[in-house]
Amino acid sequence: MRKSSWILTGTAVVLVATSAVTRFGAYPALHQIPSDADSTFHYKGTASLLNAPALAAGDSAHAYLRDLPVTLDWRIAVRDTSGRTAVVLDDAVLRGPGGKTLNSAQHIWAVDRRTLSDRPAPAGSGAEQHSGLVFSWPLDPEKRDYPFWDTGVRRTVTARYAGSDQVDGRQAYRYAIKATGALADPTTVKALPKVLPRSAVAALSQALPAAQRPGKAALAALPEAVPLTYTSTTERTGWVDASTGLALNGSLHQTVLAQTQGASGPVTLFPVTDVSVKGAAASVHQQTHDASVAQRAWWWLSTGVPLGLLVLAILAAALAFRFARRAAGDRSPSEDEREEAPTPAA
Repeated sequence: MRKSSWILTGTAVVLVATSAVTRFGAYPALHQIPSDADSTFHYKGTASLLNAPALAAGDSAHAYLRDLPVTLDWRIAVRDTSGRTAVVLDDAVLRGPGGKTLNSAQHIWAVDRRTLSDRPAPAGSGAEQHSGLVFSWPLDPEKRDYPFWDTGVRRTVTARYAGSDQVDGRQAYRYAIKATGALADPTTVKALPKVLPRSAVAALSQALPAAQRPGKAALAALPEAVPLTYTSTTERTGWVDASTGLALNGSLHQTVLAQTQGASGPVTLFPVTDVSVKGAAASVHQQTHDASVAQRAWWWLSTGVPLGLLVLAILAAALAFRFARRAAGDRSPSEDEREEAPTPAA
């Protein structure tokens, strides 16, 4: 019986140690962005934008395309990891009717695998410098504001906590973001014209709402070759799973306007892009499903398995104690006396 007691005691110790390793070792190691994470979220909506081929051909009448049905495919893929740092590909492609690519943007970020905030870029990664969140949310989101990096103006703005909603049956925190300022994304700026003829500017200005169009006198005062600058305004809403930090749904409205310097300050001339999209139902459903799976997995690692191992350890220790007491009770007085008697000298 003594042997059984020692085996059970050892088993209890092993179970307690395994519980601690699971909770404080395995769980933190797995509660972060996986090294093979690769997902694409699909948006649907409309877009109005410059028609570059028509503009290049001097066809001002068809140089602006209005209210095209579009999809936006936003892919996030981990390219490399090093400790708590993940190097992440952020790739967005805007497509119009027939699947034709209308615009695309690609970035590489270095982020913390749990908080999703900025981390120092590993050497040779090509990751862009940024500050705050940039494409997603912490794995343990809170009901508070967060700093968020806007790629259009290339500066940090506030992602404001705006309340809690239900998304496909799951509790989600809603965050609202607005960024406006000079367009600073180098890829977009490079693709836009720096100068246009005054006649083209006058034709394109008709795409603005009537209240925003420059007057005839302002247009007439422009030089024959009009130098252009651009402003960007981005409004986002993100619905973030309260338990896992996974983005369940989102909306995006981005406008880029062309301006020039007038006698009394900047003059808005015409819109360049106006994109308004929201998460497609199928993607929202997939995200809520993935959030449910992740929550269950993390619960088992953080609570279920460690607690179960502790319960087994307690049972093993209780059985060991019981067997030890039974062994002590089964020993006869004569046995005790023999054990205590001195060994006769040879």
